[in-house]
Amino acid sequence: MMKNYKYIFILLLTLISCEKKPINNYEKKIIGEWIFETENPKRKNYFITDFSYSFDKNGNCESKPGYFDTKEKTETKERQTIFYGTKTKYKIEDDSLYIYNLITKKWDASKIVGINSKTLKLNSSKKIILELSKIKFKENKKEDFDKIIISKSPCFGSCPINDIEINKNGNVNYSGSHYNSKNGFFKSKISTNQFKEIELSFKKTNYLNLKDKYSANWTDDQEVSVTFVKDNKIIKSITDYGRQSPKLFRINLEPLTFLYQKLKLSENKTIKDFQNIRYYRFQKGNQIISLTTSEVFYLFNLLDNSKTTNKKFRTQYITNYDIDFDVNKIETDGRFYKIFSKNKSSITLDLGFNFIEKNELTKRLKLKTKYD
Repeated sequence: MMKNYKYIFILLLTLISCEKKPINNYEKKIIGEWIFETENPKRKNYFITDFSYSFDKNGNCESKPGYFDTKEKTETKERQTIFYGTKTKYKIEDDSLYIYNLITKKWDASKIVGINSKTLKLNSSKKIILELSKIKFKENKKEDFDKIIISKSPCFGSCPINDIEINKNGNVNYSGSHYNSKNGFFKSKISTNQFKEIELSFKKTNYLNLKDKYSANWTDDQEVSVTFVKDNKIIKSITDYGRQSPKLFRINLEPLTFLYQKLKLSENKTIKDFQNIRYYRFQKGNQIISLTTSEVFYLFNLLDNSKTTNKKFRTQYITNYDIDFDVNKIETDGRFYKIFSKNKSSITLDLGFNFIEKNELTKRLKLKTKYD
């Protein structure tokens, strides 16, 4: 009798082990790019935040805006934000998604509640369902660019203040003022493939059709300005005060403003004094043409690479300065820039083209107000 029970037990084990697990095809369905929309607003723990995931078939995951940590202020150093990157790994086990956390060095787990061609629903706790939408786009050659420049302003607090210019030829110019792991002026290089990745990420945002300005209705926040350049012409500039621009656009900005932490930097020790200025406008009598901070960084980088000349020109615009740096005044016609230091000496730089005409900046000409 015991013998019969033994055979029945073995048979049951065999049947259980042969039973097929349900096929969910999560591995195939999850491949692609997903952006977080909103947590279910009907729940008590409703919140809005910015992040996206992209998954490929080889277990690679990109999490944007990335992994960040903070080093608090010490006696010798300002408060700093440390960037760990955006590229990590993922795996799927049964009905759970695991993403490797670059900061904790552990796998963050979420249960896959639902997934189809449009929506991915994740449950990282019993009360919160995160719903992500699949990103779809058509590549448009008209959205190609040669340079992207991003500038971050001060805020009421310890926001990183910096500027970065990334060029198609691989050249990177970075300037850090405060609350960065590197402050000063630096140069670096990226690969052609890295630039293509950056360019593609912004094509997905349909950036040419975004508004020129986004602004929150509160004060003391940070402004981020972005400029796209093609053939030495500004094709689009966008300013975002208080993180009001579209989410897909915002999550692609943040990793680039911290890109310098992932590059081999070479200090630029030949900086001209005007390059320390983050504010510039063309002034003609009681009229002005204002530039965004990213446009100023772009223009001054062009001037840094311009040749000195003794050629005389007819001054159209004059900008006066009363600042700590040794710049008293800049006179220009758009192509030639005569920069006066406070001891009244001057240098004239030839840009090689008329910056105002090239970028049709006279369309911005407006009367100066008491706020300008």
